[in-house]
Amino acid sequence: MTAVPRGARRWFGAGRRTTVAAGSERKEVATNPQDPFGHSPFSYEALSYDPLGRVHPTAPPPGQPVGRPLPPPSPPTNTFATLSLVFAFVFAPAGAVFGHLGLAQIRRTGELGRDRALIGLSVSYAVIVLTVVALTGWVTLNTLHASTTRRAAPPATTAAPVTTTEAPPAPKMAPDEVIKLLPQLETLKSLASDQNLQPGQTWDRPANSDQDATIDRPQCWGSMIPGAPEAYALDAILRYRGEAFSDTQSLLKSIQITQVVIAFRDSSNARSQVATLVDGWRECGGASVTLTARGGPTYTVSLSPPADAGNGITTMDLAPKGLKVRFVRAAAAKANVVVDLQVVSLGTTDASAPRQIAVSIANYILNKIPD
Repeated sequence: MTAVPRGARRWFGAGRRTTVAAGSERKEVATNPQDPFGHSPFSYEALSYDPLGRVHPTAPPPGQPVGRPLPPPSPPTNTFATLSLVFAFVFAPAGAVFGHLGLAQIRRTGELGRDRALIGLSVSYAVIVLTVVALTGWVTLNTLHASTTRRAAPPATTAAPVTTTEAPPAPKMAPDEVIKLLPQLETLKSLASDQNLQPGQTWDRPANSDQDATIDRPQCWGSMIPGAPEAYALDAILRYRGEAFSDTQSLLKSIQITQVVIAFRDSSNARSQVATLVDGWRECGGASVTLTARGGPTYTVSLSPPADAGNGITTMDLAPKGLKVRFVRAAAAKANVVVDLQVVSLGTTDASAPRQIAVSIANYILNKIPD
């Protein structure tokens, strides 16, 4: 053990003082009670590295959270709200029901999808309203055309007595050939640009138009119904043929075509009949008529003045008030044949499309009649 130098004594211990003698000035040095040796070379702070290469953990900077909590999960989207939007285009009543159920659940559970349910409800009710309007238009359509589905027998005719020995000239178009003038289904699909057309009623004789409805201006029956007997001299008719076609698959954009051809004795007779028909259109055009179905509703129909469509074809537009449906009439004569047409377009207030179809059909028939 090494001896303490002479003249000098040192005390060790926490909080003690060290006295140095032997001619030197006495000094008192305060020591740290917790660290009597001063800064220890073996303290943790003195090590700037780890001999084993480890990194010392460091405390996070002040004010920074130790970890950020995960956000809460988003609530699910309501199933009924989604179904409402889907069924609005498939089956509108179901879409409306799903929309109301979805809104009720969303208020109770807080699920997402409120906007989706509201859109589904709006679309569903819009489709329902359009369907009701379309059905109302079909009622009008059936009312105006009901008289063409049931035809009574024509009045009996007797041959006029022959006053000379010369036989009257034969008509240019034989009565039995008139039937072949009407375009058939595939041709009509092309002329109307509608592949959903289907054949309907056919008839070979006219009947009174007031069987199923009444009108406040009876002289306007010829403006309302193609081939109406009120517009023609029945005893002059040699052959009568009418056919109806309709598209029942496209409910909101359906069309119906009624085409009639009538054979008379000669060309002058046919021209006279068409002139009488168009005169009736002029009398009724530019005003309205009121049509009442028997036991059914009443409709007001506006009639436009007749217009020249070229090639001897005259057209007239019919517009039922308050309904999205348009009727277009067309008439012409060539040789001893009269062509009388009507095209109905449902779901529109624009008569240009049905007018074009009516003119196309009339031209097709006229082109098949020899000059």
